[in-house]
Amino acid sequence: MTALLSMEGITGGYGDADILQDVTLSVEKDEIVVIVGPNGAGKSTAMKSVFGLLTIRGGKLLFDGDDITGWAPNRIVQRGICYVPQVDNIFREMSIHENLEMGGFLKKGDLSAAYDRVYTLFPDLKERRKTLAGSLSGGQRQMVAMGRALMLDPKLLLLDEPTAGLSPKYMEQIFQICRDVRDTGVAILLVEQHAKQALAFADRGYVLAAGRNRHEGTGADLLADREVAEMFLGG
Repeated sequence: MTALLSMEGITGGYGDADILQDVTLSVEKDEIVVIVGPNGAGKSTAMKSVFGLLTIRGGKLLFDGDDITGWAPNRIVQRGICYVPQVDNIFREMSIHENLEMGGFLKKGDLSAAYDRVYTLFPDLKERRKTLAGSLSGGQRQMVAMGRALMLDPKLLLLDEPTAGLSPKYMEQIFQICRDVRDTGVAILLVEQHAKQALAFADRGYVLAAGRNRHEGTGADLLADREVAEMFLGG
């Protein structure tokens, strides 16, 4: 099976500094893949490389049959990849519905089907769609950010630390929403600090350290790996 996304030996970073060193990973269609590792491992940098947010000096990125290495973010969005950053990911002074409307700015024609799809995934947002996004809880704001990205009906959703700062209740809710999104046919690549919880729900995972691949496997296999547990999951 040809992967939806393939990172093949990516080396690059910001300015003259190469944060990533020969990083390789893949995401299949309808799959949740998580990147975990210690602080400074290059997790978020690896994700940003997919979205055209850093300089790639080696390797290539393949997405759904196209070589997207070096593409600008707007072109990547149009190709079917949407990115939800960890912070500053909503318009606080706009309502929930207005945030979703902004998410659908590239779509032509009637957005009714897109709204219906997002509100089905996030029923809490539908009930409060006229509420200013800035007044919501952290978990609800994350739902708005994810919903806005999904308005474009992407093939791949990139999530950078979607549960950062959330309570255990909202963390599990976000993970369940990720499963629901996956079940609609959207693949997900996410970065997570809560490694054990993320690996428990993900289909596959990659462990990065110092900008390099260290381990990969199914979520269950990585959780059961003694070396991974001792070095990266707190024993």
